[in-house]
Amino acid sequence: MADIALAGADTFAASQRLVRARRMRAVTQVALGIGFPLLLIVIWEVLARFGFIDQRFFPAPSKVASGMVSLLGDPDQRGRLLVDIGVTYERLAIGYVLGSVIGVIAGITMGLSATVRFCLGPLVSATFPTPKLAIFPLLIVIFGLGDPSKIALVSLGVFYMTCINTLSGVLYSNPLHRDVATAFKIPAWIRWTRIVVPSALPSIITGLKLGLGQALILVVSAEFVSADTGLGHFIWDSWQVLDIPRMFVGLVMVALTGGGAVLLGEALERRLTPWVSH
Repeated sequence: MADIALAGADTFAASQRLVRARRMRAVTQVALGIGFPLLLIVIWEVLARFGFIDQRFFPAPSKVASGMVSLLGDPDQRGRLLVDIGVTYERLAIGYVLGSVIGVIAGITMGLSATVRFCLGPLVSATFPTPKLAIFPLLIVIFGLGDPSKIALVSLGVFYMTCINTLSGVLYSNPLHRDVATAFKIPAWIRWTRIVVPSALPSIITGLKLGLGQALILVVSAEFVSADTGLGHFIWDSWQVLDIPRMFVGLVMVALTGGGAVLLGEALERRLTPWVSH
């Protein structure tokens, strides 16, 4: 009995050490993730204060923050910024949903059907390396100068990310699962929904995460080129009049959007694939 109690105490102590180690790792991760960017901002501030960098083009973070407070305090400027943010988010959301849905469906279909894969595979592989912005003039010709051309550009970029990752996940899923399903004569629909797709889910989620970043890059780039509203136009318009602090306000909003997209992708990954070590 004493040996059993001792073994139980050792197991409990080991589990407590493991919990403390995981907690310390999480705290360290958060501290480094916040501390390092703050260190870079402090270095930037010092370099600007002592004249090592030109504040006309790289104003000190304190000046950028002051400009942001001033901009947000002006009702007209604040209203315009909010409108630009809303327009960008609308284009981003619509383009991302369309591209990801079509990409996932195409990837699963190509993975399950060799005929479809042989038909579409070379086309997808050949057009994927083409810079999506190079296709934007063609999209403007087809869809016009309005939002449809920008949404189509975002959807195109997201499609490739999700389609290729979904296809890889389906093709390289554990073949043992399929063999067992075939041996037990499981119907094809159940095999796809209960075996193939769940086993490919980590790759699908990776494609969705990459697609979020691609969507943000493309929508802001499209707004640089052809838009009267949106964060991209806000940044470009600020640069044209050399209002650098105002330009940095737009850049900060884009960075916050990108950070939020990353956190959303990680939360989605933890929710849908809890069996994968994150």
